[in-house]
Amino acid sequence: MSYEVHITRADHWSNSAEKPITLKDAQNYFATKTDFEYRPELLQQTPFGSMAMGGDFFIWKSEGMKVPFRYQEGRITVSGADDFAIGRMKEAAHELKAIVQGDEGEIY
Repeated sequence: MSYEVHITRADHWSNSAEKPITLKDAQNYFATKTDFEYRPELLQQTPFGSMAMGGDFFIWKSEGMKVPFRYQEGRITVSGADDFAIGRMKEAAHELKAIVQGDEGEIY
């Protein structure tokens, strides 16, 4: 499993359900962004073929890349986020009145 970075309103991302970004909040925010599209599942390519993962995904399309922002348990998570993705997460967090936090609790 790769390192994850989270957009959360909680003091620590693991407590996101206590002070959640609601799915409706996320949908309303991403609906106004032309560089995002919603998908109810994500198809991942594996060495054994493709695998579908259900959930609420907001796919960021930028510079030929597609980065899934996954809504789950009151937060929005990006797996393996690089500095470019973290920058976009910070923009979203600001508008959602939230913070960007890594798995180990560090604030970006």
